[in-house]
Amino acid sequence: MRSRPRSVMVALAMARRLTALPLLRWLPICLGLVAAVLSVSGCGHPATEAECQTIVERIVELELQAQRVTDPSEVAKRRGESLGTADGGKSEVLQGCIGRNITDRALACVRGATTASEITDRCLQ
Repeated sequence: MRSRPRSVMVALAMARRLTALPLLRWLPICLGLVAAVLSVSGCGHPATEAECQTIVERIVELELQAQRVTDPSEVAKRRGESLGTADGGKSEVLQGCIGRNITDRALACVRGATTASEITDRCLQ
């Protein structure tokens, strides 16, 4: 097994602690970790806005499922908060993700993940 860079290990340790926090408190932190992990990967291609949006949406979807939030208006509200600002611009998290290295394998893993922690712990290493 290959060793992971220290920055990845720190990011993973922080991500594990975030699961106990409410979605709106930990989401920006978690997505910042996603951007950090993507930046240390050595291969792949620059992440597009669509790819970053896929990652963010999947994390939000899985966290809301874990919190048993099913109200469509609440789901849409939280999804919008994570993807963009009130004035219609991109969120800082989304902007920080775009252009970072990502692999097709990592994106496939994100799409198939069953928990948000699986994305941060396994897919985006």
